Amino acid sequence: MMALVRLAWRDLLGHRRFTLLFIINLGISLIGFLLVGSFGASVDRHLSTHLRDMLTADLTLQSSRPLTPEELETVRSITDDKSHFSRQISLYTMIQGKNGTRLTQIIAVDAAYPLYGHFRFADQNTRTHQAITGLQQQHHIMLSRETARFFGLSPGDALDIGQTPFSATVFFENEPGGDLSALNFAPKVYLGLEHLEQTGLVRFGSRISYTTFIRLPEGTNSTAIASKLSQSFTHPADQSPSIRVVTAADSNRTLQRLFSQFHSFLAVTSLVALALAAITAAHLFQTHLDHSAKELFILLTLGARHSHCLLLATGKLILLGLIAVLGAVMAAWLLLPLFTGLFTGILPSGLTPHLDPLTMALALLIATCGSILFCLPALLRIQTIHPLLLWREQESPFPLPTLPQKQTIIAMLPGIALLLLLTIFLSHTPSFGLLFVVGLFLLVALFALIASFFFRCCQRWSATGPLLARIALRNLYRRRRTATAVFVALGIVLLLTNIIPQIEKGLAAEISHPKGLTLPNLFLIDIQEEQKQPLIHFFHKHEGVLSSPAPMVQGRITRINNVPFSLWRQQHRLEGEQGLRRTEFNFSSRLHPDPSETIVEGAPLPAEPWQMATQQPFAISMEKEFSKRLQVKRGDRIVVDIQGIEMEGEIVNLRRVRWASFQPNFFMLLQPGVLDDAPKTFLASVSRVDKTMQPDLVKQLAISFPNISVLDVNGLVTRLMHITEQLTRAVRFLAALVMVTGLIAVIAVTGQDVLRREREINLMRVLGAGRNTIRLLLTLELCSLATAAAVIAFFCSLLCSYTISWLLFDHLWSVQWGQALLLLLSAVALCATIAVTAADSVTRQRPVLLLS
Repeated sequence: MMALVRLAWRDLLGHRRFTLLFIINLGISLIGFLLVGSFGASVDRHLSTHLRDMLTADLTLQSSRPLTPEELETVRSITDDKSHFSRQISLYTMIQGKNGTRLTQIIAVDAAYPLYGHFRFADQNTRTHQAITGLQQQHHIMLSRETARFFGLSPGDALDIGQTPFSATVFFENEPGGDLSALNFAPKVYLGLEHLEQTGLVRFGSRISYTTFIRLPEGTNSTAIASKLSQSFTHPADQSPSIRVVTAADSNRTLQRLFSQFHSFLAVTSLVALALAAITAAHLFQTHLDHSAKELFILLTLGARHSHCLLLATGKLILLGLIAVLGAVMAAWLLLPLFTGLFTGILPSGLTPHLDPLTMALALLIATCGSILFCLPALLRIQTIHPLLLWREQESPFPLPTLPQKQTIIAMLPGIALLLLLTIFLSHTPSFGLLFVVGLFLLVALFALIASFFFRCCQRWSATGPLLARIALRNLYRRRRTATAVFVALGIVLLLTNIIPQIEKGLAAEISHPKGLTLPNLFLIDIQEEQKQPLIHFFHKHEGVLSSPAPMVQGRITRINNVPFSLWRQQHRLEGEQGLRRTEFNFSSRLHPDPSETIVEGAPLPAEPWQMATQQPFAISMEKEFSKRLQVKRGDRIVVDIQGIEMEGEIVNLRRVRWASFQPNFFMLLQPGVLDDAPKTFLASVSRVDKTMQPDLVKQLAISFPNISVLDVNGLVTRLMHITEQLTRAVRFLAALVMVTGLIAVIAVTGQDVLRREREINLMRVLGAGRNTIRLLLTLELCSLATAAAVIAFFCSLLCSYTISWLLFDHLWSVQWGQALLLLLSAVALCATIAVTAADSVTRQRPVLLLS
């Protein structure tokens, strides 16, 4: 055994080019695999470990109204006597500071908050309990240092909240539960619960959230307690809970769902690199075996068995895999903090990335066993060698016999199965893994078919034109098998690289400059009915165009097609839909569709007001994607409960809504007349405001209408663009690994092909061809191949990006011609460099040696 190991090691040292290319090719692809797997495992580990600290409780009760004494008594009877409770009330309001006015989230807490976790303060001597107690005793507030800088506050400065001045005494660096609101666009200000009433902010129409935090004794089954609480709060009419019960596990599932969707996309990108590396490794090893065929023939002639030769080749793969995975682990250890740093502000605070042991074990398995499986078709060729072939008169190298096509396909199946299992491991979804593997091989087959057609065209084109061009085109056709591998590798790399900017630019353009729409500057919330006319008169005197205020009434869905909503959710398996676990929704009404809305099915809502006395259902306009989630269609009937009055409506049309317009849009619009007598608030947008005048306008709005919340759309767009840029940066990072892997594939295949043509190239030199002619010939071959692959990849990327944008991003798509042209020129330039380098490596040999 040791003799075979020494022989394998010496053989690898003797073929340094193959050894180096194989290790780099496999190692770079494993870096992406390790980064994505470890990143996902680090996030999962952090969420699982800090569940209670993130929720600040074992479970919470959330509602839009305070709990009644009877409900509180029910909660205490279900939970243990040793349980601890904390109350919190949160709402949004405008606050004016020295440096400007801004929408702010006011959080009023009692002395028991937080039940888990703690604040981290700028003054390290300050303790959480001490600070929270101070909020209850005096008119003090706590806020982050960033928020204090915006309002221009120093310790002890006063800040008016509603009708009451408060003193800013404590600034914190980090807050408990902040991980659950990493994407919150409004800063937070904490004050004592007993002082909230004095601010005068609690009024009709205010968006108020009431939360009760519960800390259970250690060892208590929080899931069972949550189930009992949900049943006790069930609404008798539709069997749906009137108060939402959230456990730490529920919060964990929500966060994991958000991260897993993006993590799956990262997994796809890293697995593309792994698949390319697998194809390249198989080609490299097959070429290496062809060059080592003479040594294998000699071993068999000297008495070695086929199993010894197979063991020798397998040992080479294992040694190469071990070196590759060792280098990949070291590189991933260095890159993981940088990769995780791309998500700063999105990931939960305090997350420490670590290389995942399971991911490293899988990387070792891929590098060793995976290499054997990927190269299995080449390994099986060793079994077909007969020692007598050594004594035949033939040129070196000695070609190995080829396997029948059927056996080759069967030998490829274990590698495909391994790729499928890896996809399932990273994406945690079997259907997603199967879709990816099938899609990848369909893509490879598509590029292979296109390459076959291109090479047949090369054969026809080689009949005319300059001599050097004819030779280059004929060489492509003659060596189409090797050229197909280069074509496929280039095509897949350029396809993936070009998809990213197509989607990113389309999404960015729609968010910042929606086509055909005017993006508003401000969004107004909680407009009271008696404030409609004064607000309209306000904008007659000030800069800005006010949209028509849209009414908003909160109601409940009680039945769909005479089926209780809770039963409808069970029958149609909607319980997992986060937005459909509740029955309360916001309804609105308008005479004409907004420019951001398009009716895609059905007729517009009737203009005449609905009369309850007619006993006819009123008309409903539903957003198309929401109808799919709700699994309803045009003609279905829905019973809604508004202020205790049940009314039945019928869906008459479906709308497509461009949510990126930031206009007052709703899932459901009701026929005029339905909401006329219901208590309501209004939403509106303000556009055409000069950026230099916007702070003063917001200040005047806060003074004239203190209860109206003003959302800065420009700031929101900037934040969304920043998040999009962060996510795209991570995808680009992995796409760069794919590009490097694809480049190595081109270098490996081209280099091996040029070495195989060494005799032919030097024979041309004997016949009078100079080095520049050889360089030009190889450059023409590879650049024509790269140009064809880049053009095909560009058009395929347009189709793929359009499909992805249509399915996931509401048709947000635009063509980036400049990026495509840059990629095309880059691919041609790289291939020209590779061709010249490969030509020089061969032409260094003196052609006179061919005559000896």
